[in-house]
Amino acid sequence: MIRLALLKLYKQAKQLIYIEIALLLLYSYAPTAISTSSSDNAMKKLKCDNGAGIYPNSYKSWHYNNEDLIEIYPNGYRRVYDIKFIDAEKILADENAASGMHYVSINFNDKSIDVKVSTPLVKYIDKNCKKISP
Repeated sequence: MIRLALLKLYKQAKQLIYIEIALLLLYSYAPTAISTSSSDNAMKKLKCDNGAGIYPNSYKSWHYNNEDLIEIYPNGYRRVYDIKFIDAEKILADENAASGMHYVSINFNDKSIDVKVSTPLVKYIDKNCKKISP
């Protein structure tokens, strides 16, 4: 019985040592990971022709980083989407609103940048988007 208790304590001590080693390795790499991600997390901005039809002949802004995509209407109203996928060519985001799911896809290509929005009530495209320096 004492032998089983000692064996159990030995295994627990061994696990704690492995956990300490893993944490030391994690913390030794964390500063570079944090500094890299914080610089990539700066807000980028787009200015587009408003395709929603609510405010004809007006512009809409889109701001985004690695986590959030923010749609800013001409009247100042903001809708925040959670980014699900982002790379150099595309952003996919969604929001679970009271009215239902809202989906956004932004396609970056050499010819144009278009923002496609799909809501439970309407689908629209914000066209002629231009990148604005942050």
